[in-house]
Amino acid sequence: MINFKPLCLPLFILTGAACTPDIDASSKLIAPSSTAASVRFDVAAMDDLLSSAVARGDVIGVQALVFDEGQTVYRNSFGLADRERETPVTSDTLYRVYSMTKPVTSALIMDLMEEGKLALTDPAAKYIPQLAAMKVVSRGPDGQSIFEDQTRPMTIEDLLLHRAGMAYGIFGGNPIEDAWAQADLFNPQTGMADNMEKMPALPLLGQPGEQWFYSYSIDILGRIAEVVTGQTLGEAMQARFFGPLGMTETSFQVSAELKPRFASNYLLRADGSFTLAEDGQISPFTEPGKFESGGGGLVSTTDDWLKFARMLLNEGTYEGGRILKAETVRLMMTDHLGDVPALLPWIGGDTGTGFGYGGSVQITTTPELEAAQGRYPGQFGWGGAARTNFWVDPKNKAIGIIMLQFFSAADPQIHDDFRALVLAQTRNDTR
Repeated sequence: MINFKPLCLPLFILTGAACTPDIDASSKLIAPSSTAASVRFDVAAMDDLLSSAVARGDVIGVQALVFDEGQTVYRNSFGLADRERETPVTSDTLYRVYSMTKPVTSALIMDLMEEGKLALTDPAAKYIPQLAAMKVVSRGPDGQSIFEDQTRPMTIEDLLLHRAGMAYGIFGGNPIEDAWAQADLFNPQTGMADNMEKMPALPLLGQPGEQWFYSYSIDILGRIAEVVTGQTLGEAMQARFFGPLGMTETSFQVSAELKPRFASNYLLRADGSFTLAEDGQISPFTEPGKFESGGGGLVSTTDDWLKFARMLLNEGTYEGGRILKAETVRLMMTDHLGDVPALLPWIGGDTGTGFGYGGSVQITTTPELEAAQGRYPGQFGWGGAARTNFWVDPKNKAIGIIMLQFFSAADPQIHDDFRALVLAQTRNDTR
């Protein structure tokens, strides 16, 4: 379940600014000691990086974990999970991971592909007939809208790669995005089956396969998984991933038992101050709902997310059990966009990134990108709207996870700083 409406304003209307809230750095903001397992990792440097971000007021609270060469080499928490109640971030704090849900939904689709229950080349309309009626909309010379049929049906792979022509409704700024926003596709009390009835009336911004645009397509895949399995999305994820991986605190709804550990979510305003966006103790995530968002609805802990990430790093295995085939995981973590243009600046161009099935893939890098952003070829991962982020680095056998809980217009500097330090400490070619 997810209440997505607070996301639109902070991410795409406000401008980024340095945060300087009134926080006493000498109060209960800095956690005591780290839990590092290896002297190879510079624990003090990472502690300083994260604690300083809290002390400066760049973030209210942060938790980070680094896994390298088969062991957790860094794990620590700083700051507050709930500023209003002065609740510190602890090792078991629960987070809204938002779009970090997408790699899980994509992995579920790949699991169904392994079983022969669907194919990446299948038309999506085979499972959701309403998708076939969607039209590509453009503006004619006279200013009137032109509606065109899909030149070819959008496929499962198109949805995985955000190249189906769909919009999202969270960006704004153009009539197509506005139409998707007005469709109310993130209502917690509307299930995905009902949302599919809205699809024929929604415009496509381009023909399937022609461009990359971050979109609602992974939510569509969540519904396809429900159709194929006969289960709810949560049930399918539980059976295929959360249960086998032991992810006991990952779900679409925060249980009463876990509620005291659920972080509050904040908004970084244009003036640099944080304001409460969603109280963790009276959150829609704690209430029953019908909408299980495959694109952004999960809540989880750092420890749970490490289990999923380790499965990817180990090419489909976890603690001796096989979850996905090795070739399936390699397929997920390979760029499949090629020369398809990206309509948002997050991938392509100077970023050196492409897109696999469920997340970005670092294809190339430069010394500058490595030093400033920790970018290394082969890294696969994705982040969430509240600034959670993770990646898997197969070549260096490493994983990085950082958990924050706030909306902001720009990606926070702590992401790049954390990733750069992780790469510097884990890369094999400098040891």
